[in-house]
Amino acid sequence: MLLAVQTFILGAQTVETPKPRFSLVIFYSNLGGSTYHDLRVVETNTSNDSIFEHGCLEFKGVFRISILYNGSPLKERDETARKKREVDARSGYCRAMDAIIGPGESWERYLAFGWDYPMTEPGTYEITVSRDSDLEHPEKGVTIKSNTVTVVVPEQLPAKTH
Repeated sequence: MLLAVQTFILGAQTVETPKPRFSLVIFYSNLGGSTYHDLRVVETNTSNDSIFEHGCLEFKGVFRISILYNGSPLKERDETARKKREVDARSGYCRAMDAIIGPGESWERYLAFGWDYPMTEPGTYEITVSRDSDLEHPEKGVTIKSNTVTVVVPEQLPAKTH
């Protein structure tokens, strides 16, 4: 009796991860004292094509801020209030201009986060920003992460008495 053996070759299907179209680099600033913190976010087009970017994305919840305080995640002050501001921004008029970012060109945005994330306690804060690469087709995009910026808030020295 002859046994017929069928051999199936299963080809490993690889899903190609889309290449990010841009990079994010952040810079920290503290312009107004201990409660006003913002980040300058520089988006650089790393693709060979121009990218269309809407204005006001920084107010609409597109950018996610992650902060570690002494190595542990820092909770935001009032998530509900932030989400309400983002919803209001999405439904409101935006005065910022849209932009077309050519290959190799950059565009800057500013993210104010001091109200949402208090950084008043002494210690080390590590800040990272991320966003999706394709807002119109999230299934085709990837999450882009920025560099991490470290901010050290020193202990307050006691006032001198004479």
